[in-house]
Amino acid sequence: MDTAWAEKKEILIIRGASTHGKDSHNNNEVGQLIQDKLEKSKYAEQFDIETTINYPKDLSLVENADLIIISSDGGGKHALANKQDPTKYTKHLDGVLKKNKTGLIVIHWATDAPSAGMGQLHAENSGMMMDWIGAVYYWVDRAKSPKSSWTWKFPVLDLKVDKTHPISNGVPETFRLQDEYYFNFFTDAKGRNPGSDQVTFLHTAHAPSHRSDMDNQQNWRDQAVYWSFDRKDGGRSVAMTSAHFYHTWANPHFFQSFANSIFWTLNLEVPEEGAAIATPTLEELLSYGDTAFYKMARHFK
Repeated sequence: MDTAWAEKKEILIIRGASTHGKDSHNNNEVGQLIQDKLEKSKYAEQFDIETTINYPKDLSLVENADLIIISSDGGGKHALANKQDPTKYTKHLDGVLKKNKTGLIVIHWATDAPSAGMGQLHAENSGMMMDWIGAVYYWVDRAKSPKSSWTWKFPVLDLKVDKTHPISNGVPETFRLQDEYYFNFFTDAKGRNPGSDQVTFLHTAHAPSHRSDMDNQQNWRDQAVYWSFDRKDGGRSVAMTSAHFYHTWANPHFFQSFANSIFWTLNLEVPEEGAAIATPTLEELLSYGDTAFYKMARHFK
């Protein structure tokens, strides 16, 4: 084993509720799936994995983690939301990330900072999300404004992969994925949510800045739907706006990227051929909770 593996790595998976029926936003099942795939991999003895529904009452789970993975809805349904004290959990997590340089992976709608409800921006939590992943889902006039982040439902897109980054080890230069994507997180250098030169676009789609540009391809541009971020505190983060659909986890190129992201955020060397964690099968996806495979999925490879 590499010397980086001298001690087990503590991974905490924070799961929000599954909210969109049986084929999407399966946050509960996704958390179980990630845990199970790690525990069945050849690296199983190197990980201690805990998973909780929403932010754990036992704060030591957060404080002792080497990597925290968050799969949840956003806004008022965020796994870090607290109605009585909106910054209770975000401030605690922020302090832990900065003190311990803990790795962080944020999945799909969890990139929307905790707030009082859908479309209600919480400035302080959004600022912390920017510090954590270099971006945040930003609502303006409930996504009607061209300045707003927005949702493109279910296109099949060809994603360009940054092959210079170790998270792309074992992943082809391009692959096709059907998903629900969020766009207008990142713009050009003078844009709304540029993050910094520490952000790396790992999966890039050519897409409209806003839905009002759908028929005007001259205004389309390359936008990240999966990225990595070297934080100012020295920690490493990965975030994605893909992974709306449960079937996305059966795409071998998406899942290889995710498996590699676990290694990278833990400061472990990513194997040249990619981390050896097997892509979930149909049977595995169906085995976690009361789920049904999204039968209209058109692309898995």
